[in-house]
Amino acid sequence: MRLQILISTMHSKFMQRNIKPPAEYLVINQWLTEKPESNTQDNIFSYNEKGLAKSRNHAIDNSSSEISLISDDDLVYLDTIEETILEAFDKYKDADIITFQIKTPDKTPYKGYKSEVFWHTKKSLMSVSSVEIAFRRDSINSANIRFDERFGLGGDFPTGEEIIFLTDAFNKGLKILYIPKPIVIHPLESSGKNYDSEQLIEAKGAMFYRLFGLLGYAASLIFAYKKHTQSPHSFIQFFRLMNRGINNYRSTRK
Repeated sequence: MRLQILISTMHSKFMQRNIKPPAEYLVINQWLTEKPESNTQDNIFSYNEKGLAKSRNHAIDNSSSEISLISDDDLVYLDTIEETILEAFDKYKDADIITFQIKTPDKTPYKGYKSEVFWHTKKSLMSVSSVEIAFRRDSINSANIRFDERFGLGGDFPTGEEIIFLTDAFNKGLKILYIPKPIVIHPLESSGKNYDSEQLIEAKGAMFYRLFGLLGYAASLIFAYKKHTQSPHSFIQFFRLMNRGINNYRSTRK
């Protein structure tokens, strides 16, 4: 088996870091204001556009390996990343997608991970980060799974693209496994938890409706109750913002 790391970047940021991951990789380089210098590397693909989900989809379309790992341009890769991922897929041959762990620079877990292997449910998928996701390329292609380009940074609703990707795969019968092994290092921060942003709160509502249909209103109500204290908004204001996101999604969906 071969592994490819699928790296998303903008304005050549990844190339400017001048690092080389310890495995085969390809880069999707998006640009808006200044065309990047041409390069002769056949693993770098440039597009005049924005949108993280678009970048992820370009990466899948341009990849050629049996196993792919979703990645960003600000990570540090553990030296054991290729061995860890390929051994996992070799051991668990029924797994179409496997999620791993992130460590922080001080070597602590990025989040409250479970310590044992388990098969994901729809509920457990809600806590997965994009750079934890590796998958069998043939499984994704056979099920016609791609990232919803309306969601994620640079999209209409700037959050939730990885959860939608995984849930779509789950709904189509793909088997998704969790393994408690770290593969990358990233500082403890997340744009997906900045509840000072009205746009993000609206996007969470849109995401819940995309995932659950009319039950998205109930999911938004519960989410607003739990998270409004992490924002400057009251519970009612938070829930109204989520409803506005749902309405925006419903008015623009295909």
